[in-house]
Amino acid sequence: MTLPRSQLIDRENGGWHHVVSRCVRRAWLCGKDADSGVDFSHRKGWLEERLLTLSEVFTVRVYGYAMMSNHCHLALEYRPRDALALTDGEVARRWPSVFPPGRAEHLETAVAALLSDPERLAVLRARLADLSWFMRCLNEHVARRANREDDCTGRFWEGRFHSSKPLRDLKAVHACMTYVDLNPLRAGATSGVAEAGERTSARRRVEESRREAGKLEEALAPMRLDAGAGRVFTAPPTSLEVRLSTYLEHLDWTARSGLERRAGRNPAALGAPAGMDDPEGFLRLVRRYDRRWGRREGRGDVPPAGRERRPAGTGEAAAGC
Repeated sequence: MTLPRSQLIDRENGGWHHVVSRCVRRAWLCGKDADSGVDFSHRKGWLEERLLTLSEVFTVRVYGYAMMSNHCHLALEYRPRDALALTDGEVARRWPSVFPPGRAEHLETAVAALLSDPERLAVLRARLADLSWFMRCLNEHVARRANREDDCTGRFWEGRFHSSKPLRDLKAVHACMTYVDLNPLRAGATSGVAEAGERTSARRRVEESRREAGKLEEALAPMRLDAGAGRVFTAPPTSLEVRLSTYLEHLDWTARSGLERRAGRNPAALGAPAGMDDPEGFLRLVRRYDRRWGRREGRGDVPPAGRERRPAGTGEAAAGC
């Protein structure tokens, strides 16, 4: 039975969450429609850009994501207490960046109006510390943009986003990030970790490590967007201590272990990766995510035979959050 959101999300203390949003009827509205041949893969870029833009506004850090053809997975650190440290000026400028006024020259007027209204500022500060508002601003933006592109109305997302309970420790966070980053590999959309799906945090981390010497030895940091340069990067502060090189080694080992298991072989023959105390326990944690979400999401970039697909050109005006 689905739990109330109040039992899943601690709005006072926050925590780490695995979050999933599904396209309506699991249609391939962010990939290539098998029936019409129309390719909507560019919408994965919309999701990635909006996600990382919002992470600079809300008190949410993005550590992992995988944009699939019919759903997306996110690994988030929700930090509502950070909103208490925001000045009134920061709140007044952050909110219009999400819902900008009609004209750019009206921005300063909007900011001034907010600064003169303490009650409204208090409401907006609470929203910036709300994971549901974060997801609403992500999903609704993409839904409306897709509707404009398709010149239609209707639902794009199946409903409200799905969230795990707060992940209990950093080992669970590690397993969650691994599961998220390996989604394209399980879907058959890529052949290896280094070539992870185009819109995944793993792909972006690998790209950054190739651009910057020494990045592999740094701790895993949240994903950020350099809009001017049009690229994704990582930057502190971070709540994780594991190095990028270690994480990528564990990611590759987990992927190979999964291939061994599906081939009917014992993955223990691969040996334990450095820095992992309980390899089998870690694999069980990753498989637990697959059991929970795998059947519900389908294989995002590989439409299962016979599954009903919604025709291309139907979207959603509201995200249902």
